[in-house]
Amino acid sequence: MPRLTIHTATYNRAYILGQAYESLKAQTSKDFEWIITDDGSTDNTEELVKEWQKEDNGFPVLYNKLQHVGIPRALNSGVSKASTEWFMMLDSDDYLLPETVEKVLSWLPEIEKLPDFCGIGFARCHPDGTFMKDQVPLIDPEIGYVDASHIERKLYRLDMDMCEVHRTELYRQFPFQVWDTEKYAPEQLNFYAMALAGYKLRWRADKLYICDYLPDGQTKDDKLVKRNPMGFAMMYNQNILLSHTRKEKAVNVIRMTALALCGKHPEYILQSNAPKLAVLTFPVGAALAIRRKRQYRKLAD
Repeated sequence: MPRLTIHTATYNRAYILGQAYESLKAQTSKDFEWIITDDGSTDNTEELVKEWQKEDNGFPVLYNKLQHVGIPRALNSGVSKASTEWFMMLDSDDYLLPETVEKVLSWLPEIEKLPDFCGIGFARCHPDGTFMKDQVPLIDPEIGYVDASHIERKLYRLDMDMCEVHRTELYRQFPFQVWDTEKYAPEQLNFYAMALAGYKLRWRADKLYICDYLPDGQTKDDKLVKRNPMGFAMMYNQNILLSHTRKEKAVNVIRMTALALCGKHPEYILQSNAPKLAVLTFPVGAALAIRRKRQYRKLAD
């Protein structure tokens, strides 16, 4: 049985998915399985993957076809299919350097017997090798890593796109969240839930994961919020627990209220992590909801 699951959730990306596949074929260690969760693609993704499954590529390729349910549910479905202890996500428009799996597997023994560690992390970078932000992680090169939760990442300049390898079982304990009638909610709901439960990761600055963002990629823009107001309301409700000042907490409460009203679920305001503050700031949240609705009407679906 392989030691690592690499999971790719994809939707109509047959034209570029081969880039990820070729990078997996080039891995110096093939001790992994690749699960492709097809989130209802209407292109030739299925035919393409079935051809790959016939090839002698050195690792199992599993195809998991769904209706179009959105990224969080696709990720949860992929986790349910995983047969290994460790789970890593590879976006459909990204790829790995040849030594990625080998290095990951060499790092995992350091933390696999430490119960308060949920996994390891390392850097994503642009195709030219630069970090995803104009900053360098604060990691002592002599030590080679820093231990921190997802919440603490900013302290070490790790608040940029990173790649994580988590314990599969913890993804089952902390599934990716989504509102019943929506298709998306920010992944931080999952990651920060682990952090609030006391879990941390061992982070490295090694650049092993290559990102090449495309115009059709998943972006957290106004249209995404318009389509998934409750998913983002849940995020702001979680942010209340992470606030460092009363002003910051109030801002998150107001934003949560506004989106709950935009999403036509005012009852969710009663679930606020700062209920008294939610009552006090409700008029401001309601005014912001009116403003947002006007903004959203100007956005094309």
